[in-house]
Amino acid sequence: MSQHPHFESFKAAWRARDYGRALTHVEALVAEHPQAASLHWYRANCLEKLDRHAEALAAVEQVLVRQPDHAAALVKQVQLDWTRDTGEESDDKPTPAQQAALDRAAAERRQRHIAQLQRAFAIDPALAEACFGLSQLLRHETDGENPARDAEADAWLERAIAMEPERVEFLAARADLHRMRALLRADGAPDDACVATFSGMRYLRAELDAALADYARCAELDGTHRYFLRSASTLHELARFDEALAAYDRALDRLPADSPHREYVQQMRARSEGNGAGERDQMAALIEGLIGSGDRTQADDVAATALLGAARAVRKGRRLDDAISARVSESPDDLIAANIAEQILNVAYENPPELVAVDAATFPAYQRSYAARQKKALAAAGLHHIADAEASGMTRTLGTRVLLGLHADAAGEICADTYALKPKWPGVVAFVLMLVTGKWKVQTMTECVTLFDDDGYLITQYENVSPFHYGTAVDIERHPRRTSVATLVARHAQRVADYKTAHSRARALPVATLADVDANWRRGQTIKRAYRRSVGYATETELRGMLGGHYGRFADKVRAKLAEFAPDREDGVLEG
Repeated sequence: MSQHPHFESFKAAWRARDYGRALTHVEALVAEHPQAASLHWYRANCLEKLDRHAEALAAVEQVLVRQPDHAAALVKQVQLDWTRDTGEESDDKPTPAQQAALDRAAAERRQRHIAQLQRAFAIDPALAEACFGLSQLLRHETDGENPARDAEADAWLERAIAMEPERVEFLAARADLHRMRALLRADGAPDDACVATFSGMRYLRAELDAALADYARCAELDGTHRYFLRSASTLHELARFDEALAAYDRALDRLPADSPHREYVQQMRARSEGNGAGERDQMAALIEGLIGSGDRTQADDVAATALLGAARAVRKGRRLDDAISARVSESPDDLIAANIAEQILNVAYENPPELVAVDAATFPAYQRSYAARQKKALAAAGLHHIADAEASGMTRTLGTRVLLGLHADAAGEICADTYALKPKWPGVVAFVLMLVTGKWKVQTMTECVTLFDDDGYLITQYENVSPFHYGTAVDIERHPRRTSVATLVARHAQRVADYKTAHSRARALPVATLADVDANWRRGQTIKRAYRRSVGYATETELRGMLGGHYGRFADKVRAKLAEFAPDREDGVLEG
């Protein structure tokens, strides 16, 4: 037989993995020697490689007709029968009786397969495939509910690996088993035996280590990206982020440049960047994605504040479940206290303004109307218009777009800004109005601002309901709303002159462009933030002013939440 031309051609095609050509040659041999069990065996293997499983199963049955004790064929018959195509699934859900009958049939079929694999092993105790098949079927049978059966399945798997220690599918099955047990067996295990991910998942470290060892060996043997990817994911869960990045890179090295898998691997790799910060960023982005776009309702604002706070906490390394549960409580008082605390912190940690020029016509009429009136009054007071703008970096926190009118005097020493907004803005002032007074009115503001290079900070503005003051860090002077714009500007100009007299070396930081305003705004945020931190974010007077008659109910809860949430912000870096 070995000299037959078709057989030589069959072997050459098989070695070349040209299974279609190999099948052609072996079928020619079968036609000449229909009783040769070995030829039917070769034909079955070709058909399996070509994913023609039903035909492969029929070919295996022909092997067993001719050689009933063909151990490998007994195993192959089980493998093909268990995975055979059962046809299209019906859209109709089976009745309880029908489902019970299906379950009984599956159990009986599984028992037949187990018995057949045991027979194959009895015929050939060196047949690793029989051991592996028994381990898989026994584990499927118990589904984790029978420890003795699980132990038996483990023993068969270990026997298969001992026989063929370089069979990738055997090692991968054990690795997957270790990884599953890492999760299942972490429940109730001591913390020092586990690793916890940022998402709150706990894994038994020893099981993850065992999975990693098998995946690493599979990667060496297989050579494709697949097991480098699994190794990388396991390393990430073990918080071995640099090693995870290296494993992801090895997976990428094995993928063609145009592979559709590259994007997925790169996304996975990003999780491990920055010592795991990438995963935190991805989770935080998912949380932020839950916040709807456009103007928010009052209820939306409360939810948005909680979600944004949770996202910030996750980015700082808090576990996802801890970050959310701290801000979303079943207790109404705790929920309100958390919301107030987050918004107090928002005052200290405003997002950078990221000012952009805008078309005023795209904003609500009440905002346009106020901006137009104040623009005219400021021009009469000697200030020119720099731009209509939006603080795009703050829009998500505000929950609505806000039109800013920006103006400056000829020397650029005085910057005036104007805005109007409805109280659904989730800032502290609006929240206090909702919580304490219930007075919902459009809030308007015109103010003059000057920053000096010695960090002197002057603000002259209309009266408003903000409870916040800044001691000597920011010199804020408020005037009655009946004060004219011209008087407001003149008073601010006098204050600037007085400051220069008292601080002869100080120089006002000039504003002439939108970029100048943005830069000064950011510098002012730094000054305000330092003061807020120095007073624990809210003084006793400010907290009483915010809570009013609800002080006794909420003050201690708010302080506790401030202490809990502040570490998620206190890195000295403004968000943006």
